[in-house]
Amino acid sequence: MNSQVRRPNHLRVLIIGAVVGFAIGGFFGVYRGIEAQSDRVAQGSYSTSSAVGYLGLLGALVFGLLAAGVSVLFEVLSERRNR
Repeated sequence: MNSQVRRPNHLRVLIIGAVVGFAIGGFFGVYRGIEAQSDRVAQGSYSTSSAVGYLGLLGALVFGLLAAGVSVLFEVLSERRNR
């Protein structure tokens, strides 16, 4: 039997999670900008580009951490199974 255990590439998973999170956060920022243009814009609200940046970074952080957690969980379960 093959004694080598295939381990996940944590950096790759983290980067993919961050990119997906930024894309989702950016989408919500653009959607918020479209919604704000249809209504009255309240004084002190963020511009669309600022909303895309802030929500994109927040999404990258959340999804990156979530992806890293899932990757570590898979590695622990894989090691436990291969004992």
